[in-house]
Amino acid sequence: MNTAVTSRPPLSRADPVRPFRVGACGFVLLGVGHLTLSAAETLTTRTSERREVDSAMRESTVALPGLDRTVLDVFHGMSIAMAFFAVTCGLLILTAVRHAPALVRRRTAFGWTALAVSLAVLAVSVLLLPPPPILVLTVTSCAFALSLRRAGAVA
Repeated sequence: MNTAVTSRPPLSRADPVRPFRVGACGFVLLGVGHLTLSAAETLTTRTSERREVDSAMRESTVALPGLDRTVLDVFHGMSIAMAFFAVTCGLLILTAVRHAPALVRRRTAFGWTALAVSLAVLAVSVLLLPPPPILVLTVTSCAFALSLRRAGAVA
């Protein structure tokens, strides 16, 4: 008979934490991938069509309260900022799950929020973005949904 006491419950195949971590890592991958592609895109040679588009975006301005920005500045700024938010969101989810796995082992608002955000961003991606974010967000959404399916009801 084994009388050893462990501080952690044994990890089963149906543990909801593992797929939840996969979803969170997908957010990190999405943000890092986007930042990497943005950096690489600045180093590539522009086609004549791309130079025309960039020029038109530089000539068009957006008047924000107290600031005038070119459409190109707003486009790049929002894109980079959202990539940082995706990375940060994924890292925060991973940290929270590490310190409080009960947030995932029970069906809480924490899990439902991650799924809802993943599905909302997936919908935007399907409508407006190329295949890579659609693929990553499909995986994250499925991972969060699987995690919720495996989780027990809140007591």
